[in-house]
Amino acid sequence: MKAFFIKYTAVILFLTLLSSCEDFLNEVPQTARSAENFYKTAADFNNAVIGAYANFKNPGLYGNGGTNASMLWLTEVTSDNSTHGATKAVSNLSQFELDEFNISLSNTVTTAAWTGHYIGIGRVNTILDQLPNATFEEPLKVRYEAEARFLRAFNYFNLVRLFGDVQLIQNSIDNPYGTNTIARTSADAVYDLIISDLIVAENNLPATIPATEAGRASKWAAKALLGKVYLTRNQPELAAPKLNEVILSGQFNLSTGYAATFSPATSYANNKDVILAVQYKTGLVGQGSALWSDLIPWGIPGTLFGTTGSGGGFMQPTEDMEKAYEPGDLRKDASMQSTYTAANGTLVNVRYVVKYKQTGPQSGDADTDFPLLRYADVLLMYAEALNTQGQTAAAEPFLNQVRTRAGLPEKTGLSQADFALALEQERRVELAFEGHRWFDLVRTGRYLPVMTTKGYAVKEFHRLFPIPQRETDLNSQLTQNPGY
Repeated sequence: MKAFFIKYTAVILFLTLLSSCEDFLNEVPQTARSAENFYKTAADFNNAVIGAYANFKNPGLYGNGGTNASMLWLTEVTSDNSTHGATKAVSNLSQFELDEFNISLSNTVTTAAWTGHYIGIGRVNTILDQLPNATFEEPLKVRYEAEARFLRAFNYFNLVRLFGDVQLIQNSIDNPYGTNTIARTSADAVYDLIISDLIVAENNLPATIPATEAGRASKWAAKALLGKVYLTRNQPELAAPKLNEVILSGQFNLSTGYAATFSPATSYANNKDVILAVQYKTGLVGQGSALWSDLIPWGIPGTLFGTTGSGGGFMQPTEDMEKAYEPGDLRKDASMQSTYTAANGTLVNVRYVVKYKQTGPQSGDADTDFPLLRYADVLLMYAEALNTQGQTAAAEPFLNQVRTRAGLPEKTGLSQADFALALEQERRVELAFEGHRWFDLVRTGRYLPVMTTKGYAVKEFHRLFPIPQRETDLNSQLTQNPGY
């Protein structure tokens, strides 16, 4: 399952050497050397695509799965799902700014998110610019273009939801100051690019991904993401057909148990719930995840949890999150725990996430993958798309598929409004700690009422994050989001 991603370290090292070694016989500018000498063969482009997938591990996206994963800070800790369970210090002020909804323009988490996603966009833009000049067989060119467009769409989809209007860059930029005069483009135009890229991707990506390439996008990943985009754009009539195509494909189902979905012991071939995931590889090869180590309660020895080091207290579940689970919900114990046993045998009351638990000797070197797209999410989105169009009865079976796997009774006969609230609740507990809650509440217009009712100091402008001060200092064309 992990063989494809073991290449990450070698690929990044290769690209680094490519841009830093001097050719004393025929020296060319560094930026030109990468474009002129690297992008020649199918293997070159394949390595470049692997490098583009590797950007999922950028700290501005999902990091190595730990406390440097900006997307989890911005979507979980800023919601009612979790809080930062560490002791406040100078070193983590930016994280506490998110927790307290007092976000500064120099916040390191939002800055990393902005920069990290644009690094990913830059990588795929270079691939797309160089592909027309490639001379290898057309089927591979078509696939590499489709993968690059999928990844560009994924990066821009995160950016536009986090920041609203953003810089729309569709070509590679060699000049390090080349973006310093590019103003923000309307969110509508950004979404137009996202949709056009995903349409190319869904039409040209392979239907199946072999185990040796686990972690690469299939056409079903593109359709699932496109359905999510349409739902975010309040176009349920366009979202429903795309999501239904994924359902009817027969490629995915909920036969994988909930806990097994996140277990490193579950093979790629047997995990029918995960459509796309950031993959990690333990074994001290630089490809492990730190998520389990960082989820352990703050300052507690990792030996109590089957690892080394000490806990980071990251993404500590709130009391409200704990109470969100219905009695008998099988997902609760698979997602979080409320106690642990101390070294002296006493029971300590503290909540922590166990969804990504990894038993192993090395801190920060877990094998547990992080899901980006899941079939359960597709089912719930499809139910939402149907319900939004007034087809509540038709939507019920898809909600109930998810509830049945969780060991819960079916919900039937709800009004359209009550079904929408049931979906909101189901998405919260099904997708807890996976980076969906903030997006869901903002997308449905429920962020302000839900959060303020629970006593959070959330304002209307918190539906977007601030454009980083570093970026506005470098580019006078960049305007700031209201409220910051």
